[in-house]
Amino acid sequence: MGAMNLKFIRAYRKVDIDEVKEHLMICGDLSASCSKCKCMTVKLDMTNCPECRTDFRYMTFRNIRDNMHKMLRISDSHKELMVVDFDDYKRLTGEAKAKDFFK
Repeated sequence: MGAMNLKFIRAYRKVDIDEVKEHLMICGDLSASCSKCKCMTVKLDMTNCPECRTDFRYMTFRNIRDNMHKMLRISDSHKELMVVDFDDYKRLTGEAKAKDFFK
């Protein structure tokens, strides 16, 4: 068998959204932030938040198309991180906020 042809493809898996929210690095065009404490000084190569010390297990990109090169680089150096879709994350956390609001 020849060299592996590794590419990113979307796949779906059930996850606890609260677990994701506690350990998510949200990456933008210029910087990243911690979903748990909202720290804005997170660097893409960090494995823990500099403020709350949570370990990052998940990462998402606000604009994946423009940041695919970053995702490729980070996924090679941090194989333990699971990439989640930002739109899915926002939709699910928004649904949870709405349910809490109407309780």
